[in-house]
Amino acid sequence: MKTRIITALAATVLLLSGCASGAGAGDGSSPAPGSAGTTGGTGVVQFSAAASLTDVAPELTAAYAKDTGDTTPIQINLGASSKLVQQANAGERPDVLITADTEAPKALEQPDAFAAPVDLLSNSLVLAVPADSPITGVDQLPEAHAVAICAPAVPCGRAANGYLEQEGITLGTVTEEDDVRAVLTKVTAGQVDAGFVYATDAAAAGGKVKAIKLPHLAPNTYPLLVATHAPDSAQKFAQWLQGDAATQLFSAAGFSQP
Repeated sequence: MKTRIITALAATVLLLSGCASGAGAGDGSSPAPGSAGTTGGTGVVQFSAAASLTDVAPELTAAYAKDTGDTTPIQINLGASSKLVQQANAGERPDVLITADTEAPKALEQPDAFAAPVDLLSNSLVLAVPADSPITGVDQLPEAHAVAICAPAVPCGRAANGYLEQEGITLGTVTEEDDVRAVLTKVTAGQVDAGFVYATDAAAAGGKVKAIKLPHLAPNTYPLLVATHAPDSAQKFAQWLQGDAATQLFSAAGFSQP
């Protein structure tokens, strides 16, 4: 699944930007290579987040604009944590970065380009199966026809593979996906019998899937990283993400505190 780029602004911001001559700054287009992390010149905060934040990320940016009155456009870049780190290494460094585990940022080639990470959220991996599936436990997976799992370099894949090894479970037919939302799509479309996703993703699917808890598995911790030279607007947004208003939105989406 390709990384999706969206721009989330509060309604008042949209009205203001539509009247301004430079309204194109927040049109949702991809930033030019190397432009991320230079928002002091573009007037846009670059916010990269793991794919499991797909639903809540726009809610966060809209709530931030409403709560603070900050009209700075925030451009959201969603994708697998490993890909977000690759983009940062290629020069497209975000101002604010949230990955789906603490291992992903270790691949940053210039870790000192970000301030020390802050543990922001936690999320539990679950086994998602179609709502009418007879599967009730992870021990039945070897009997399933097909199981979707994130690629090994992706946090959800790292967690799933570690769990399967820990439990001594060998899967039959496996399909590897770019990120957790691609896994969820395979499950909801009926293309696989089961898939390893986060509890928040299973909840986002509504009644289309049922989530089976994985015993003896610690949840993933999501770190928040802020670029060392991020503009004040990005610093304020990152601080807001650690406050009560953001915590309520994260909780409503199914995330927990680390």
